[in-house]
Amino acid sequence: MYYKLPTALYCEKNCVKNNAEKICSYGKKAYIITGKNSSKKNNSLSNVTSALKSHGVAFLVYDNISENPSIENIMDAVKKADKDIDFVIGIGGGSALDAAKAVSLMLASDNKDSSLFYDKNSPTVYLPVIMVPTTCGTGSEVTPYSILTIHDKRTKASLPHRIYPELALIDPTYLMTAPTHILKNTAVDALGHLVESYINTKRTDISAMFCEKGLTDWCNIYKMLTENNLTYESYEKLMMVSAYAGMAISHTGTSLPHGLSYTITYEHDVPHGKAVGTFVAAYIEHANDADRKFILDKTGFNSVEELSSAIKELIGDVTLTTSEIETAVQNMLSNEAKLASCPYKVDENILNDMYEKSVVRHP
Repeated sequence: MYYKLPTALYCEKNCVKNNAEKICSYGKKAYIITGKNSSKKNNSLSNVTSALKSHGVAFLVYDNISENPSIENIMDAVKKADKDIDFVIGIGGGSALDAAKAVSLMLASDNKDSSLFYDKNSPTVYLPVIMVPTTCGTGSEVTPYSILTIHDKRTKASLPHRIYPELALIDPTYLMTAPTHILKNTAVDALGHLVESYINTKRTDISAMFCEKGLTDWCNIYKMLTENNLTYESYEKLMMVSAYAGMAISHTGTSLPHGLSYTITYEHDVPHGKAVGTFVAAYIEHANDADRKFILDKTGFNSVEELSSAIKELIGDVTLTTSEIETAVQNMLSNEAKLASCPYKVDENILNDMYEKSVVRHP
């Protein structure tokens, strides 16, 4: 059995301010990677820049990361970086955090061609990365993964390089300004991570431990979100479930629900968490009895159908045409990594059944 998690994680109110010295120990100039709006609204960006200023660390901000960032988006950030960047700070949801990892890889390389991203033979060398998550589903603050949109292939794919963050600074107050639909979508993404890590060929006792804790706490999260009764402790639990899920998938990776989600995210611009959550119940249904019972027991649901209804209550439905389903199934059948992580045999019939039970079919 093997487990690796080199990221130091801190979770507390005023987390960035309280750990300013640690942040600034990574060099004299930081490159901040974030989106256009949320990090300004929740004060995470101003907290980070204040921490850097307090220790005399220079910084440059790139605030144009899009949702589901593309290779072109990353290359634009790289192009606009200064030459003397020492470390990278990602602020935001999964898109910004994944982008920060990809930027750190490119900045550390003499090869500035985008082919580096998916070159399995190139060495994995990257600048130190610090993560400040502001949503509650990605887990990217503790995982080595960076997933980018590939327009040429009309899908998303994870980089073959493993880029572990140095620090994960979690402040639950950043969630307090997040729209409800963001909280729900990202919480369901965390559920997907937990389910896919547990029902997985790479599961170990250690990854299962994180899954058990995360699934148990997710049950309480569901009640909080549906009752709209969120306190500071609620936001903290939301953030930590995301981190537990990240700790689990950092070892096992994800499986079918994530693989199935990429096509509909690309073609319909469906939020990542909603796209993943659409297939979680069907993935559980096809699992063996013991795995299915474990997940239902830990989340507090009596049946897969009951869990499916709970997920749909949070994220709603996804509608696809027959042609789109056929394309998505073929894309999934070519995703060897996701298929290999699934512990039960997957063929075209099973994938069609998953779509039939998970999406609304439009002629």
